[in-house]
Amino acid sequence: MAAKDRLGRRGEQLAADFLEAGGMRILARNWRCSQGEIDIVARDGETLVVVEVKTRSGRSHGTAFEAVTHEKLRRLRRLAGRWLAGQSETFGAVRVDVVALERFAGDFAVRHERGVI
Repeated sequence: MAAKDRLGRRGEQLAADFLEAGGMRILARNWRCSQGEIDIVARDGETLVVVEVKTRSGRSHGTAFEAVTHEKLRRLRRLAGRWLAGQSETFGAVRVDVVALERFAGDFAVRHERGVI
């Protein structure tokens, strides 16, 4: 496995742990359909939360948060609808969050932005 892939998997695990520690329940990870992928699907109370996780080893190409484009966020909103169509659970609202992780000197800084769109 390439170093970039290992970093991404580590970041997704840290993000899932972070969200669970904050009280969210993880419903799915790396959910895929023909239109794309959702890194993490979670429940926060009555809200369905679709989470994009970005992990970077530095800022040479900008911050991890800056790497999430508006187009990606719009696609996640559409994917949330696709995910919901296959579920029997109901939710009062849908939210798109971003968890951005950056590694500095071996440690990760976590930035969690709720309701980015």
